[in-house]
Amino acid sequence: MLKLTYSVLNPEYTHAPTVILGPPLGAHAAVWAGVAYRLAEEFRVVTYDLPGHGLDVENRAAARAGELDYTVADLATGVVVIADELELDTFHFAGCSISGGVAQHLALDHAERLASVAVLCSQERFGDPQTYLDRAAEVLRDGTRSLVADTADRWFAAGFLDEDNPTAGIVLEMLAGTDDAAYAAACRALAGYDLTGRTQAITVPALYIAGVQDPGATPELMESLADRIAGAKFVTIPDSAHLCLAEHPELVADHLEEFFLAH
Repeated sequence: MLKLTYSVLNPEYTHAPTVILGPPLGAHAAVWAGVAYRLAEEFRVVTYDLPGHGLDVENRAAARAGELDYTVADLATGVVVIADELELDTFHFAGCSISGGVAQHLALDHAERLASVAVLCSQERFGDPQTYLDRAAEVLRDGTRSLVADTADRWFAAGFLDEDNPTAGIVLEMLAGTDDAAYAAACRALAGYDLTGRTQAITVPALYIAGVQDPGATPELMESLADRIAGAKFVTIPDSAHLCLAEHPELVADHLEEFFLAH
């Protein structure tokens, strides 16, 4: 079973409801920091790294040995294992990009464990699977640092990189420093991810959040996902693209807090 490396921001908050936050491909758990510290006033907050990313040494070694193979559904099961270790009957979950896929798998396959779920900048299927298989091969050949320039344009809204704000540089260095083999393994997981025709069966209270300038998980696409789910809520984050959680953590935190407290 896939084991995820996680940390609890405020472990003393055992009385509070728990929120687990899932990161996007190529970023570390710390990408949630601006949101997490705001949520920590009301919730016990847990963050985790994707396999081989960030602080996950064990899966990084497995990736380099060619022994790391998993699916997005496996990531969802790994999140449930975290909840089990923390002795949680239920929890709230928010995931961005690939972890938005984790969020939807949790809502479909482990609904009884969720109090509510938030899907940020994600899809039912991330385009042509071959695109991600090609990207995996590219990274193994050229390294994750080769992705930085193109990724910056997808992750951040126009003008954000020009602001006097260190966030973009910090997050892009996460990508540049991500282990090549671990990143490639996540690409293979994305290639196999496809919930087409399934998400309308979600019954867990669901919030869909889109960055207004996201070129992939566009607001129109995400609104259409939310519209298929009974009772789902849809909101947008202005002046943001794929990593709205890093660009406007205060707005994302406000939406998550309001939604999670209501459920």
